[in-house]
Amino acid sequence: MTVSRIDHVGITTSDVERSLAFYRDLLGMRVIDDLTVSSPEIAALLGVDSVELRIVDLDSGDGRIVELIKYIQPEGKAVAYESRDHGTGHIAFTIDDLDRVSNRIAGAGGSVISHQPLTVEDPGGLFEGATCLYLRDPDGMIIELVQRRSE
Repeated sequence: MTVSRIDHVGITTSDVERSLAFYRDLLGMRVIDDLTVSSPEIAALLGVDSVELRIVDLDSGDGRIVELIKYIQPEGKAVAYESRDHGTGHIAFTIDDLDRVSNRIAGAGGSVISHQPLTVEDPGGLFEGATCLYLRDPDGMIIELVQRRSE
């Protein structure tokens, strides 16, 4: 048995509307579903006694889903982490205009981590010519933006 693809990515948020300003309005993802769930089956799946969630599914542009999750009950808490910390991760999104987006990150509630964008010089490598930038979304999730060289 092997993994065939990434199905979706879930991002827990403290404020859905603020996250939508970032993922939908800044990055251009399209909302495809917005629902509130509170079934015992979902609570059991998540390993809690009871739960109420707001879930907003976004199309990342290629049919893959970014799932914004707001825990209404039980409430969550902010967790500070750096990309070097064990057990953490980041999500990388391919975008078509890094300059335009990077100039609007703070206005959408995010913050830039990178001192400057990096254009990769790796002849024949997977990232050859790609320009990358690390940032945080409004809740501190680490995001990498990748602009591939135009062919």
